[in-house]
Amino acid sequence: MNESSISLAGTITPATEEAISRAASCLLHGQLIGLPTETVYGLAARGDDAEAVAQIFAAKNRPRNNPLILHTASAADAFTLFADDCSPQLWQRARRLSGFWPGPLTLIAPRHRSILDDVTAGGDTVAVRVPNHPVAIAVLQSLAGRAGQVVPVAAPSANRSNYVSPTTAQHVAEGLGDQVEMILDGGPCHVGLESTIVLLPADDSPLCVLRSGAISPAQLSEAVGEPVESLPASPRGAAVVAAPGQFAKHYSPQTPLSLSSDPTPGGVRCDRSGRVLQIVFGPIDAVPGGDCGHMWSFNPDGKLETAAAQLYATLRRADDAQYEAIQVSGCPEVGLGVAIMDRLRRASQK
Repeated sequence: MNESSISLAGTITPATEEAISRAASCLLHGQLIGLPTETVYGLAARGDDAEAVAQIFAAKNRPRNNPLILHTASAADAFTLFADDCSPQLWQRARRLSGFWPGPLTLIAPRHRSILDDVTAGGDTVAVRVPNHPVAIAVLQSLAGRAGQVVPVAAPSANRSNYVSPTTAQHVAEGLGDQVEMILDGGPCHVGLESTIVLLPADDSPLCVLRSGAISPAQLSEAVGEPVESLPASPRGAAVVAAPGQFAKHYSPQTPLSLSSDPTPGGVRCDRSGRVLQIVFGPIDAVPGGDCGHMWSFNPDGKLETAAAQLYATLRRADDAQYEAIQVSGCPEVGLGVAIMDRLRRASQK
């Protein structure tokens, strides 16, 4: 690494054409960058380079049994990462679900023989997606152009393992700024939650949602014309998991977080001592005593899309406020609310 690259390390850079080209060059040469997507910001490295992938695990202090998602610029590129001998039924399902690409959907299928063991945590499957962010797509296309071939990019959330995911470039700088060559600023992530992950079985078994996200099981079921199942989280210490974000404890602020036993705004009472921060869904003025100064809302406008987009930023801000504890009321577990509550339950695990 030369002196000029050291001086640029961790710098938040507007996503100009020149910056996108430089980011692609960094990836090509095995370096880490902060990459915006519509879900969260990723800690990106080329996924076909074992040394680059190893840097991701080291920077995040990520367990090696937690696999990575590979990102490509198109569905056609993504499908090259699946095994050549996948069943016709798997390919049919994959093509139908690729209608959600680019977008917050990750598909898992038997891996191509070229995929690194380090990416899959030694498993037989690979997780892939096409991000719906113009900056991410531009970087992936520029990288492929420089390399003369498709180069999958591994990009887990750009934060220390188990901490709250970053949804702005500043979040990346605060947590991993000294670990990356540059951080492309693509603005706040408009989805704000990690992608929905779907396992494509090799046979005619039902499709399984391994991680909830902005795309619901109902939407997936409609796309493939069959029921879609959901699987529970993997226990901590599991030898191999098929997808990231599977451990019961995840997405956690440093401040202890608990979920209210009464998951309605009306069941929350503000802690006027100032030791406990209450966070609710919906307008604070609908909560008795909500004007005490120690109550926040994820979505004052009442929209679940707002809550998802603001969830992680709000939890990070709560950490900075240095309360002794955070108590969160629940939201309706319908649509996007399923994914929101999934993240909050994992954040509340001891």
